[in-house]
Order: sequence, then C-alpha cells, then structure tokens
Amino acid sequence: MDANIKRKNSRLINLSYITSAVTYLIGWYLITLGHLWAFIFAVPTLVLGLNLIKIGERRYGLVLIIFFIVWLCIYYSYMPGQSLNR
Repeated sequence: MDANIKRKNSRLINLSYITSAVTYLIGWYLITLGHLWAFIFAVPTLVLGLNLIKIGERRYGLVLIIFFIVWLCIYYSYMPGQSLNR
C-alpha cells in the first residue's frame, strides 16, 4: 500500500515540476513580447505547490512556491518599460 502511495506522489511531483517549467517558459516568452497578462502563467506553480503541501509533500511544495516568487521577479524584470520602477 505504501509503495503505491509513494509511486503516485512521485508521479504527481514530477508532473508538477514539468507543468511548472512549461508554464513558466510560456509566460516568460509572452512577457518578453509585451503581454502583461502573461503573469497568469505563474499561478499554476503556486497552485501545484500548495497541492503538494496539502498531500504531505511539504518539501517539494515549498520549492514550487519559492519558484513562484522567483518567477514573478523574473517576469517583472522583463516587463516592458518597467512602469512600476519610475
């Protein structure tokens, strides 16, 4: 029984990281084109991180939440005109 749960959690962790990386890259590409709504592509990382924490994989969930914060900073640095810095 424990082996099934560990295998299921392992697949979920891997899927969460892959999904987060893909959505980050899509968001980063759209931000560099000037689409400010592309910040929404950082949200799946936060949701997946909170989900991992909820199922008991706290360490992996916290890493995704840290990625969320870092990716918001990266997106902000590519924001066209950086209007909030003026």
